[in-house]
Parts: sequence; structure tokens; C-alpha cells
Amino acid sequence: MESVQKSGHQSKDNPFEFVLSDESVDRMGDVIKADGWDLRAFKSNPIALFGHSHDKPVGRWENVRVAGKRLIGNLKLAKPGTSDFIDTVRSLVEQGIIKAVSVGFQPVEATPRKGGGYEYIKSALHEVSLVAVPANQNALAIAKAINPKVADQLFVQSDSEAGDTDGQSTQNPKTPNLNAAKERLKALGID
Repeated sequence: MESVQKSGHQSKDNPFEFVLSDESVDRMGDVIKADGWDLRAFKSNPIALFGHSHDKPVGRWENVRVAGKRLIGNLKLAKPGTSDFIDTVRSLVEQGIIKAVSVGFQPVEATPRKGGGYEYIKSALHEVSLVAVPANQNALAIAKAINPKVADQLFVQSDSEAGDTDGQSTQNPKTPNLNAAKERLKALGID
């Protein structure tokens, strides 16, 4: 059976996983180095807030870790029925409407970047919030798994992935083009 997992309901086997931060230049011109995160204090109180509001806790973060150049974590929202606000947030997350996060942190070591902003070499994580618009455009929910057979039908392989070693660009005629793949994703409810 071919299935596509998307948003949907949270469970132990299907957590909401997010890129909390990466090393891209954010909207303020800042870069936060992934290998400089100090997570010790955060892990003792891994709070998930809404909009950096200390009076709006919505859950907690689990399995927060640095993976390559990204800080990643799983969001465990408070139980349904906790409050109307949390039920609304949960619904917006499950529908994929709210899918961005923002880190609240304390700079420990930083240097100015040419052109503005800072490169944060060492940072202490305090909290991670769900937000409508993140400072880091890559701080988003991670897409759920797609069955490999469905992925093969949706995505074009690069020549190197397809095993083309003669350096000439060719497209597998059985593989749809990128626009067709985007239309298929949209039809499946995945943007």
C-alpha cells in the first residue's frame, strides 16, 4: 500500500520534527553556528512556547540535537483539551498552517559579519517557539516520509543519482519533470 504521511496527528511513532536552526543567513543577517549550541540548560527545561511568549507554553521539545549543520528537535504538544488556545495551536500545526519555529537564545561568543549581522559562534539555547514567520527561513517542520515508490514517481533524479557518468544531461523519460512533481505534491496536499 502506497501512503504519504503529512501533517496529520501526532503520536509517539509520528512526532512533529522541526529544523530549529541551521547555519543559513537569517532575515537579520545573522548566522548561528550549529556546533556552538550549548543545550545543557535547555534540556533540563525544554519548553515550547508560542511566539516567544512566556505565558503561552504549548508543549516541550524532545530529542533536541545537532545533526550536521542543523539543530533538530521533536515537538510534543500539550494534550488535546488542555486549553482552547493549545487546541487551536495543535490544529494549526496539524494542518500545516503553522510550521515554523524560532530559537530564543543567549549569545556566548559572536563576531560581526561583513554587510551586517553577527556570526554566533557559541550560543546557549533557552527556548524554541512556534511562530508564524521565522527569522531563519529554514526553521520549519520537516516533511514526513514519502513511500520510496511514490517519491520515484514525484521527483526527478539528477544525472549522478541516475548513474549517468558521461557528463551529458539526460532526463529519464519515465520520470516526470519538476513542475509535474510539484503538481502531484499539491494534489496530495503536500506543499
